[in-house]
Amino acid sequence: MVKKTSEHFRDMSMKLRCVIVDDEIPSCDELSHLLGEREDVEVVGCAHGGREAVACIKELEPDVVFLDIKMPDMNGFDVAREMITVQHPPSIVFATAYDEYAIEAFEVRAADYILKPFSRERLEETVQRLKESRTARLNPPDLRDIIDGLENRFSEKRFIRISVIEKGKILLVSPTEIFFCSAIEGKSKIFTKSGSYFCPMTLNELEDRLKKEHFFRAHRSHLVNLDHIREVVPWIDGKYLISMGDNRCTEIPVSRSSVKHLKTILRF
Repeated sequence: MVKKTSEHFRDMSMKLRCVIVDDEIPSCDELSHLLGEREDVEVVGCAHGGREAVACIKELEPDVVFLDIKMPDMNGFDVAREMITVQHPPSIVFATAYDEYAIEAFEVRAADYILKPFSRERLEETVQRLKESRTARLNPPDLRDIIDGLENRFSEKRFIRISVIEKGKILLVSPTEIFFCSAIEGKSKIFTKSGSYFCPMTLNELEDRLKKEHFFRAHRSHLVNLDHIREVVPWIDGKYLISMGDNRCTEIPVSRSSVKHLKTILRF
């Protein structure tokens, strides 16, 4: 593989060579699709874990890495620190689902952030910023300061639990445990992998509470956790059924008004 020199990087006519790092395959595919629509960007690799990302970046030497923060084996900050050690560190665009972490103070030179779900308009700004910054790469000390600052911000814990009723007791359920929620007579019922619980909140209230936790309003009566979808099955009249990954493989209808949004999220 040809090593990039500083002159190589300053050639403004060349495409931005990108690597995408995200353990959520739908998010990775979505971003790859949007970037692939551009003539000035080339997606040269995707990685779904931190260690895989480090190897991919060292081999491909991209101009920019679109980097998720939360991954199971290495978080995005650990991956970014590894990038500092390479001869020509790539620019970093942090990707997050939480807008409270989108701190403008960290928009320094080529460093940027984008929010999930990704939008063409926001990516246009990011790519333009990266292209304009090609001759002003961050040096390792600057990049290290940005990583440390962002990590401190991301380390602030988000405590979200949903209160449910079980045999007269109040239990606290983590959003990650919830497979889907259904409306029941003005209240809600929450379904986990092995059981279900009544919740005093309405489905609209639950949707607002869980809006940053990868939940999708499939139907006016159903809210599903995107992380627990097993498959999407074509149904009738252009509708779809979502098959969940719970023990019952519950099938949930997708309303006609929600189909387009689902297709946008899952890219099918």
